[in-house]
Amino acid sequence: MKNKLILFFCSISLLFSCSDVLELDPLDSYNPETVFTDIKLTEIFVNQRYAEVNHGFSIALRWICDESFAQHHTDIQAINTGAMTPDQTGGYDTWGYYSAIRHCNIFLENAHKIPRDNVERQEKADRMTGEIRFLRAIFYFDLANRYNGVPLITRTLTQDDDLMLSRNTYEECMDFVIEELDKAIELLPYQYDNTNFGRATKGAAMAYKARALLYMASPLHNPSNDKEKWAVAASAAKAVIDLTDEEGNQIYRLDPDYAGMFLNNQSPEIIFQKLFNDEYGTLIQMTELPSGYGESWASTCVTQELVDAYEMKDGKLPADPTSSYDPQNPYVDREPRFYASILYDGALFKGREVECWINDDPEDIFNSGLDSDKNPVGDWNASKTRYTMRKFMDEDIDFGPTPCPQPWIRMRLGEMYLDYAEAMFQLGKEDECRKYLNIIRHRARGSRTDVLPDITASGDALWKKIINERRIELVFEEHRFWDVRRWKIAEETENITIHRMQITKNIKTDKKTYTVEKLQERKFFSQHYYLPIPRTEIEKDPNLTQNEGYK
Repeated sequence: MKNKLILFFCSISLLFSCSDVLELDPLDSYNPETVFTDIKLTEIFVNQRYAEVNHGFSIALRWICDESFAQHHTDIQAINTGAMTPDQTGGYDTWGYYSAIRHCNIFLENAHKIPRDNVERQEKADRMTGEIRFLRAIFYFDLANRYNGVPLITRTLTQDDDLMLSRNTYEECMDFVIEELDKAIELLPYQYDNTNFGRATKGAAMAYKARALLYMASPLHNPSNDKEKWAVAASAAKAVIDLTDEEGNQIYRLDPDYAGMFLNNQSPEIIFQKLFNDEYGTLIQMTELPSGYGESWASTCVTQELVDAYEMKDGKLPADPTSSYDPQNPYVDREPRFYASILYDGALFKGREVECWINDDPEDIFNSGLDSDKNPVGDWNASKTRYTMRKFMDEDIDFGPTPCPQPWIRMRLGEMYLDYAEAMFQLGKEDECRKYLNIIRHRARGSRTDVLPDITASGDALWKKIINERRIELVFEEHRFWDVRRWKIAEETENITIHRMQITKNIKTDKKTYTVEKLQERKFFSQHYYLPIPRTEIEKDPNLTQNEGYK
């Protein structure tokens, strides 16, 4: 597998050795005849477009929703506290995707120059065209959902063009996204050989189409609750679930190993991913593990609110007075995905227990847990909430700044099950909805029969189950941020006080005391359903109107 990834990433890195050929800024220094008449250089050009796709291991959406608190990114707190402005978006501005879109436009305008003098070259030219249309679609998908309608630029612009552009509507942008994805579906293969592992496939384009249609059907964009939009979204998700190749083989399957899937780029559940390896990797382990693991940073401090959203093994939430939840033994008998996704005080990881507790003896305060804010290293990198992520973490990777090969999974089959279940609920087909929700729960519980009972609820109770099942199954995968907005419930979920767990320990008796404490007051106003367009862009283009509510 390592060799496969190196092949793919080496093809990307070759781009930099060809900078004299592929220099694109300014445009007049770029000779399309040189690149697009050479199929190898064209493929290198296409490879580089994958590098322009964002991933959630860097500036993460989990930091600006109720999943977590980001302790090392103070600029992000302007978003969480309701103070976001066109000058302060905490690094979440993706307006730079227009540079990536421009590269896609260059390709499409020159695609006719790609050699197609035999079947192999024809197929490769078609495939690369499908890849570029797919990538341009997901760039616009992100922009439209982040900012509402944005200018649709489908060709390269020059100094002779009118550069004072107006915004297209959200509907126009998303119709374009669907159109591009449909074209990509026709051109892309079902699967690739090892050399091309990781490229966009027919299934990836179909899955993005299903997600786009689900968003278009949701309350934020479908205030009249047009049922036809839900029906189209349901059909698109089901098509991915049932997708087979030319020989009738099922292409995607739920991975029985929920935790291991996020470390395994060959998981049968993955539909589209951003690849890394142990040379071109991320520093996710160093930035996210508890502080006592090689002085890691604990950047994602998981909120108590998220911890409380995990069911007990009997399917009841901790807040349910009839549940078995013990506030002084809070991590016992939780559902399996809790242990797969969260590192908490007492969790076993890399051969030792996580230690977030503080000595209750004020005279001996620095004799506290290795991962607490009273450890000898100091408090700068200890989790403020006493929780960090376990999801994505690999116990076999050494401490420190070691490049990590875990893929960033952008699309997987589990999401398609949940998308389909949600659409079925909106269409009044609750039996079908419950069936697909319970398939996801069956995978989560594995071979055990004493955890996660089937969902039997209906009506409003079933809707709450849908919301929570997505929250847990897709945690940290950059869905919660979008889900609460498209459902138009962010004014409830984000106007909250987030909490942490304080843990003290009596060294003599080993008895721990757990106390929930306030951490941060958060604010969300109606204009925050969309991000503001950066002020620098508004100043350059007077026709580019700002989103309502921002000055």
